[in-house]
Amino acid sequence: MPTDYERAIDEFMPAFRAAASRIMINKYKISQQKAAELLNMTQASISKYINGRYSNSVKDIELGIKDNDVEVFVKYMINKYDRDAQRQMCSACQRYHGFDCAIMVK
Repeated sequence: MPTDYERAIDEFMPAFRAAASRIMINKYKISQQKAAELLNMTQASISKYINGRYSNSVKDIELGIKDNDVEVFVKYMINKYDRDAQRQMCSACQRYHGFDCAIMVK
């Protein structure tokens, strides 16, 4: 059985990043390359998220994440408030999935 840490890394973070990339690109008109830089990912990964080419299990998790939580995260990332962005993601992860993992930022 996977640990909370493994589930956060393998399931929640991809779902949160998919939602964040969509908001960055569709709402803030940020390029895929810039979104990739902000999210510490490759442009190809962003493209997969934007085009819906990722697992159904991650898509299911993404559906449970409120846009407002992602929106706050995106604003922090755009403004380079990295620590606040990390806290926002960890808070959302813990709230939605009850995860209590090693990467929790308090």
